[in-house]
Amino acid sequence: MKRGTAAALVLIASVVLCSCGGEQQSAQSEQVPSVVGDGQKFAGSMDEYIDQALSWETTTDKERKVLEQAKQDGELSVSDYEQAWSDFKSCMIDRGYPPFELANYNGIYSMPALHFTGTDGEWEKYKEDYDFCYARITAIDSIYKMQVANPNLYTDMYEAVADCLRREEAVPLNYTAEDLRRESGNDQGNGENPYEYFDRKDPVFRGCKVANGWSSAYADDEGVDLWHGDGGNRDNE
Repeated sequence: MKRGTAAALVLIASVVLCSCGGEQQSAQSEQVPSVVGDGQKFAGSMDEYIDQALSWETTTDKERKVLEQAKQDGELSVSDYEQAWSDFKSCMIDRGYPPFELANYNGIYSMPALHFTGTDGEWEKYKEDYDFCYARITAIDSIYKMQVANPNLYTDMYEAVADCLRREEAVPLNYTAEDLRRESGNDQGNGENPYEYFDRKDPVFRGCKVANGWSSAYADDEGVDLWHGDGGNRDNE
């Protein structure tokens, strides 16, 4: 599958287990840029980035129509983004999972934290099903997240999140990627908040993170059991 440098921004929704403390590891690998804070960008403009997405082998005909319309309109609409995630959810349900609620971080959707109660085989099947369904909305999801949370198209995750926080007025204008890197490095997942300007569970903070490919699920988040029960949220035990 060829996507060039754009592959680094195929943003993977956080899929986590509830067995350990702190911020959880994603079940799918996140694409974390190796170059930090040097201003490198994925494209010269959002239109150029949309053109990249249009060339991705996995971009569906349905997505291409949406992206072409986004170029004409100057942006990808919230309704198209929400429809994409509704389609993803329907795809998962069609593959045998009970109805569930998506995680919503300040308007950014992802899979919720999971209480995994199945077998190893069921977990492997879940990952395959997730990849199958997400591949059908990847282009729309990536473009919308870039549009609302990284319009400057930064390749570095910390730079993109810090820029998002500045634009959301959650941090001072002089807050940098290095500030975020330092503070996040002090986040030990023990319930203490190492951030100076916001709680780590603040929806704005989490929205900026998730939209830029950074897992934002914690052990004390409400989780979903897709293998036993009805798939509804329940508190961690």
